[in-house]
Amino acid sequence: MGTKEKYGYGSRFLRAEDLAGKTVTVTISGVEDVEFDRGLKPVLHFEGKRRALVTNSTNFDTLAAAISPRTQDWVGHVITLKGEKVPFRGKLVHSIKVVIPPKQAAKEAAPDDFDDDIPDDLVA
Repeated sequence: MGTKEKYGYGSRFLRAEDLAGKTVTVTISGVEDVEFDRGLKPVLHFEGKRRALVTNSTNFDTLAAAISPRTQDWVGHVITLKGEKVPFRGKLVHSIKVVIPPKQAAKEAAPDDFDDDIPDDLVA
């Protein structure tokens, strides 16, 4: 039995066509690893939402760079899902792109305990 049949792909998971031309902001409520025909992938669950998002490698890299490479650290973070067309094998296809809101990205990049070894009296 393939993943589509096993998990009711059209109903349990978001499809790119579901968000075509739309943008939605969500909070990650959980991450589960699901075995698909092509391997294990993190699946994002969202607060107040029925459908989950299977992460592709691009979205995984975005989340890992902005939050953490550890998927359990993603829980509680606010992200934006954008439905847009991207080039794939010479065609434009629907896709869901994960975007980290600027405030959150800045907060993650510059934690409060940042110490750059520059003495305070040298900062202008």
